[in-house]
Amino acid sequence: MKTCSFITLGCKVNQYETQALREAIISSGYEEAPSNVTVDLCVINTCTVTSTSDDKSRQQIRKVIRNNPDATVIVTGCYAESDAEAIKKIEGVGYVFEKGKEDKIIDLIKNGFISNNNPVSVSSNIRDPRTKKLRRNESAFNLKVSKFDGHTRAFLKIEDGCDVFCSYCIIPYVRGKVTSKKLDDILFEAEQLVSNGYKEIVLTGIHLGAYGKETGYQRNIMDVLEKLQHVQGLERIRLSSIEVNEVTDRLIDIVADSDKVCPHFHLPLQSGDDYILKRMNRKYNAAQYLKTLEKIKGKMELPSISTDIMVGFPGENRDHFENTLRLCEQAGFSKTHIFSYSPREDTPAAKMSDHCKPSEIKARKKELESLTAETSLRYKNSFIGRETSILVEKARDKKTGKLCGYSGRYIKVLFDGTDALMNKIVDVHIKSVSPKFVLGKRSFNTDRFN
Repeated sequence: MKTCSFITLGCKVNQYETQALREAIISSGYEEAPSNVTVDLCVINTCTVTSTSDDKSRQQIRKVIRNNPDATVIVTGCYAESDAEAIKKIEGVGYVFEKGKEDKIIDLIKNGFISNNNPVSVSSNIRDPRTKKLRRNESAFNLKVSKFDGHTRAFLKIEDGCDVFCSYCIIPYVRGKVTSKKLDDILFEAEQLVSNGYKEIVLTGIHLGAYGKETGYQRNIMDVLEKLQHVQGLERIRLSSIEVNEVTDRLIDIVADSDKVCPHFHLPLQSGDDYILKRMNRKYNAAQYLKTLEKIKGKMELPSISTDIMVGFPGENRDHFENTLRLCEQAGFSKTHIFSYSPREDTPAAKMSDHCKPSEIKARKKELESLTAETSLRYKNSFIGRETSILVEKARDKKTGKLCGYSGRYIKVLFDGTDALMNKIVDVHIKSVSPKFVLGKRSFNTDRFN
């Protein structure tokens, strides 16, 4: 039997798409090999969200070719869409599949490969070559998943594309316009995942809150959540990320009233300053962001609010950054992903003239990391002495050897127990807190948080 391997760079959507390809390729007669074994076929799913992502993608491609000189190497993903020609110049690449054409990889495998000596590029349908206008990725959901190798939680992609065009972001140009998966297909896929033992599903998309936009929101993200709660055996539903201006009163009520939808909102902030938010082409201001947090906290106890923040966007001065610090303190984020701005070619932000000095960006990032580490610790301290339910991971914590898992509020919890508890939801009494996790003891008290 021929062997294959898969490399994924980037976001949860990429991880979902790799898994869909994995299932289809294995069903076509291939066997997945361990990571340290040479293979006949390697698929590399790339990322292009930053220039650094491009570099990492190229490095990974060269590494795979170096370690698998006789393999057929297929490159797909967002970087394959943004710069297929650069990938084709890498010696050893066999095929480059741009976005929207990933399902054609299966046709290629069934019909036989051509040659590694002359890379073949399969062009996408994202941009109309005559008008340059973006299209929808009509084949975005041709491949499906029924399991999620190596994960306790399963990702389920329900939306692709974005047409907001934040001034720093290249993704709309490589993913195309918003495209939504049919609700019946979402439910079918969720049922398949549950039947294969997954208790938690994380809904993913490039612009998740825009689900249903192309139909005038005849179906929307709230409809998806309401329907999924009726899937037998599904115990947890989590939103991966949603824009704060798309968090409606109805969505808050659905989460507050549900015992399945996790009380965890990942709401990208990017900046706490209105001037910078406008330059970024974000669709909210600082006051609106805080108002939404107030609504969420008014409907549920200790909801988890995590976020993304970009430091050093062009034009950001000390006053703008101070506004971000103040907002973070007020918000009390449970977890924060902090990114340094770096110019992305072909975006409006890259053409702005007032870029921040690298030394300033580095210092601000460190300062913000210190503040948000405090808010995260403060949030976790709120759970000392409380009971919470944990979905136990399928592997133990590598450093401590303890069982580990995540609460519905996405707090990592470590505790002692047997392997029989893996992939089960158990109650844990929280005893102490550290910066990266909390420690607990198994409990049988039913009065607990999710």
